[in-house]
Amino acid sequence: MKKVKISAPSVEEALQKAIEHYDLREGEYEYTVIEKGSKGIFGLFAKNAEIEICFKAEYFVRKLEEFLTNILSVCGNVNAKVSCSNRRFLVELEGEDIGRLIGKHGKTLAALQHVAMIYLNRMSDTKLLVSIDAGEYKKKRKRSLEAVVKQAIQRVKLTKGKVILDPMFAFERRIVHEMVKQHRNLKSYSIGVEPYRKVVIEYSSNEKDGDSHKN
Repeated sequence: MKKVKISAPSVEEALQKAIEHYDLREGEYEYTVIEKGSKGIFGLFAKNAEIEICFKAEYFVRKLEEFLTNILSVCGNVNAKVSCSNRRFLVELEGEDIGRLIGKHGKTLAALQHVAMIYLNRMSDTKLLVSIDAGEYKKKRKRSLEAVVKQAIQRVKLTKGKVILDPMFAFERRIVHEMVKQHRNLKSYSIGVEPYRKVVIEYSSNEKDGDSHKN
């Protein structure tokens, strides 16, 4: 997820330098010695040691938990539990005050997820994904979303026009696209920027079985 090269007079000093600079803890990194370094002769021809630090997923899990805990400290009794699968970080919010963190149609939750993703990716060499849920909101939202999309599809078929849905999470937009694919002469695509990206369902007689566009 991230690799950096550090140099210092010795391998031990280079490692300590990396630990202090990046706030690394045991089990959160691995390192490879690129150059052992040498003291030279009477101080002449001395050469620094160089190591390459590889940041493990555990590092990003802890840093994300700390980041979210700091934000959520002003929101009452809410805790964040972070887990990682490949490059996807799953965050589950738990506590008595998670209701107001969700917001209308999940907008507050979406904004928090967007900020968390920006934070995490600023520390990584590769793109990382963050998914935040609270009180199984996304599971419940999926059921209600499916009902809304069914109505929108029927409306588009009747009017041969288009419907623009409310802003959604990326996972919600994928649900919409998959549903639209099941219908002939309909297409779906997304407009806008995160975290206010919307899905458009549109009638198109030239489209094959539910052609679905950009998420």
